[in-house]
Amino acid sequence: MLVLLSHCYPLTGRDEPVADLTGATMGEIGVVMFFAMSGFLIAKSWTDQPQVLPFAVKRGLRLLPGLAVAVALTAFVIGPLCTTLSLGEYLTSFQPYVYTIRDALLVTFHGTLPGVFTHNVYPDAVNGSLWTLPIEALAYVGAAILGIVTGLRKPAVLAALFVLALVLISPPVNVGSHVGQGGGVASANLNIVLAVYAAFCAGMWIWSYRERFTLRWPILIGLLIVWVLTWGSGWQIVALNLLIPYLVIFAAFRLPSQARIVTRHVGDLSYGIYVYAFPVQQLVAHLWGEGLRPGVMFLVATPPVALLAFFSWRLVEAPALSLKRRVAPFERYVAGDVPQARAPAPAPAAAEPAAR
Repeated sequence: MLVLLSHCYPLTGRDEPVADLTGATMGEIGVVMFFAMSGFLIAKSWTDQPQVLPFAVKRGLRLLPGLAVAVALTAFVIGPLCTTLSLGEYLTSFQPYVYTIRDALLVTFHGTLPGVFTHNVYPDAVNGSLWTLPIEALAYVGAAILGIVTGLRKPAVLAALFVLALVLISPPVNVGSHVGQGGGVASANLNIVLAVYAAFCAGMWIWSYRERFTLRWPILIGLLIVWVLTWGSGWQIVALNLLIPYLVIFAAFRLPSQARIVTRHVGDLSYGIYVYAFPVQQLVAHLWGEGLRPGVMFLVATPPVALLAFFSWRLVEAPALSLKRRVAPFERYVAGDVPQARAPAPAPAAAEPAAR
């Protein structure tokens, strides 16, 4: 939802006030949150079943089915409604089919559809949110490699990777500034990629260190103060990556159980919201025309996005994830392993997160 709200500003031609104040957009904050949670849960998934094939299949079942349906609906429902071409010209063009296949396979950069959103305030972009998904998939690959080498049971290695990523995006180093000519978009892109990888490593480190990891209000408040003090400077992204991983794990294990009422009764809508929000927002901008304000876009776009996310969870994502239970017996049969009973590893606050 942070990403949806953040995109309401550029998609209506406005500057985001949170970015002006802090130096980070709400979308960047939301993506860092996602990668921190992802690192924590992915590390758990590997340690629960440290085998490459089941791990890869489970990751594919989480990302690909929901994405494939979302890009197909975008290309063949939203696209024909918004294109400047005739329906016949649109459907006989190769671009909608290429877009669907390449995006469903996580080649999500620079995806366009013929004549779609050409006259929007933010022209031609079909689903700008999807750039993070191949980055996430590469993080899964990295987690598997670390799992093979270290078992994800060496907190010092994960902490070192986290610190290295923070050093690379810190103002004294600012590795992104050495990309291209004077930084610009390429610099910002590299720095945000390194920032989300830092958050992912932080999540994995917290999982591996969970038996001694402490969740306390003074620590959380202290990290929040540090981030506030860095607003408007190059250090805010470093401070944000110290705050967010702690914040999301703190919220997961310290908030009252009533906070989970939505996921308990409705389902996990987060991925569906993420993959459907941008094209729906662009559709709203296309239909509304000039004068659309960010708050109005948020109010108009959120209900259909939430509804699409609900059906995505119920009809696509949850059925796909139900297939994960078949992965472990298949791998044991292939590898010739005998299942061994073992006690579950403890998590912070003596609680186990939901399996990803």
